[in-house]
Amino acid sequence: MTLRSLACAAIGVGSITAAVGAGVDTTDPTVIAAFQSGLTVQTFESLAGRTPQAITAYTQGAPVSPNAFIFNQVPGVQFSVGGAVGTNMPALYQLGGAIAGNAHSGSTVLGPVDFDFTTKFGPGAFIEVFFPVKVSSVGFWLNPALGNATLIAADTNFAFSGLTETTLETFAGTAGRFVGIARPTADIGGFKIIGTGATGLTVDDFSYGVAGATTPIPEPAEWALLLGGAAAMAAWRRRGSQGRA
Repeated sequence: MTLRSLACAAIGVGSITAAVGAGVDTTDPTVIAAFQSGLTVQTFESLAGRTPQAITAYTQGAPVSPNAFIFNQVPGVQFSVGGAVGTNMPALYQLGGAIAGNAHSGSTVLGPVDFDFTTKFGPGAFIEVFFPVKVSSVGFWLNPALGNATLIAADTNFAFSGLTETTLETFAGTAGRFVGIARPTADIGGFKIIGTGATGLTVDDFSYGVAGATTPIPEPAEWALLLGGAAAMAAWRRRGSQGRA
């Protein structure tokens, strides 16, 4: 194989890698800023007509105020916890006391509610999201004091649209970290955040939209391959110019 072929092969591998979706699970500010670039970031601190429910502990089964529920108050997003659309909804929780520091920004987070309209900080907690206009990236901070979560990106959301959904990506997110899924095109219509532990979950700084660049950052091994390909191409060009001299 010629140097030119090697270089093109290396570049081709990098291009293939960039064409697939990618998950992020990190506390690195640089990686997070790159992921959020071009996205809308909702901190849940001030939503018209909504009053967060003040809590100082993650108590299971406490009644939730109707004013804390959130459905379509965030532009371009609709939230659910399963059940009846627009009836069974997650809620805004204002964290105080010993748990105040578990919100990533401000004091308000989004968390699940049970079908009987009580707090659900226990097994089976999840939040479902629908994007009427599809997006390419979804990410957020998971509560550091609660559990991990499974993230599922789908092409639609059957609970809202009545259509059969197709899973696009599944990713495991770690508590206390910024987690999310980025796709190369805007094909995410539904998104599920499913708690995998016994303590439920909350999310903060919910980030969504069509990023300016959703191409995943290459891993170190991929960088080495790409740089090697570039070096091979440069060497091939030098050899060609010397042959013509």
